[in-house]
Amino acid sequence: MSTVTEADLKELKELINNRFSELDRKISELDRKIDGLDKKLDIHIVRTDEQLKAINNTIAQMDKRTDQRFDETNKRIDDTNKRIDDTNTRLNTITFGIFSVVGVLATGILGIMGKVVFFPNP
Repeated sequence: MSTVTEADLKELKELINNRFSELDRKISELDRKIDGLDKKLDIHIVRTDEQLKAINNTIAQMDKRTDQRFDETNKRIDDTNKRIDDTNTRLNTITFGIFSVVGVLATGILGIMGKVVFFPNP
């Protein structure tokens, strides 16, 4: 077997230390990159939250406008129904008046006819 000298051990130690130093450096670089990505992600999250709030506000405004339009439409329908009811009432009054006049005339004619038929002039 071969013998290991102190110089070989030192060289091996330096090699191991160099590898660990390189690993530490690479890990530090990865940490910086991860920190940068984390900051970018936070910025995107904030932007997304702002956009979501804006969309929610827009939807709320559209709901209010839609409710107002429905209320206005319902009011117009109610006004139209009231006018139709008023017109129906007027027509009913006119119809009852005409029937009353016709009824009075029919009763008068029947009365005159009855008198002539049942009580002829002597």
